[in-house]
Parts: sequence; structure tokens; C-alpha cells
Amino acid sequence: MTNVQFIFNVKDKSTLLHSLLLHNLHKKKTSLIFCGDQSEIAALSENLWSNSGLNFFPHTVNKPCENEVILLSNKRIDWMDDTLINFSNSMIDGFNRYLKLIELVTDDEITKEKGRERFKFYKDCGYKVNSIDAKNLIVNLL
Repeated sequence: MTNVQFIFNVKDKSTLLHSLLLHNLHKKKTSLIFCGDQSEIAALSENLWSNSGLNFFPHTVNKPCENEVILLSNKRIDWMDDTLINFSNSMIDGFNRYLKLIELVTDDEITKEKGRERFKFYKDCGYKVNSIDAKNLIVNLL
């Protein structure tokens, strides 16, 4: 069964995402980041490509590539099965094929309300949901 983790009170999703990706790379896990739309993908992709040093993350967008460990998509999620990171505010159909689903919830009211709806859905479906306050987050524990 998919391990569902909600990280709430997120101030900056991109910064947190960098930490999560570093953690997964260290653990040799693949990551698919699901974005809400093409503009969100474009901004995130630019962010991942443009950083230097440890924060540079090679990735592909909306197409699988052999040996690629980071993929961004707003269309399909069936290319990987380790970690699915929900960068959007939407429910993701097929999330249960992944070992881990990480939901990122910022502190604005609209995002929190949509996060609550997803949280309730997972609980109602019988998933054990872990809630983590981003203020107290230690990425190594994820």
C-alpha cells in the first residue's frame, strides 16, 4: 500500500522539493513530480535546470527516458513507481501505483482546503496518512 505523507505549512515548495530530491537521489529512488499545468512545469523545470552545485537536477518533462531519475509531468504518472510528489493542488488518479506519495501543502487558505479534501479522501480509502509540519521537517526522516 502506498505510503502517503502530507507536508503542510510549506513556505516555498521549490526549496522543499530540492531537499526531497536530494534525499531520493541519495537513496537511489526515482521521483515523478506532478504539476498542475504547463506553466507550473515550465517554471519548475527552469528552476531545476538553472541552479548550480548541489541544487542542479537533470530531469525530463512529460516523457520517460531510460535511466532518468527525475521526471516532471502534468499528463501521465505511469512512468515510474518509487516516489510521486504532488506539486499541484489536484488529486492524482493512479497515485496508488507508487510506493510513496508526498503531498506538498502551502499555508494559503485555498491550498490548505484542497489539501484537507485530499487528506480526507486518503483516510476514507484506508490509507495511513502521515502529517509533517514543514516547520519541524527533517528530510532524512522521510
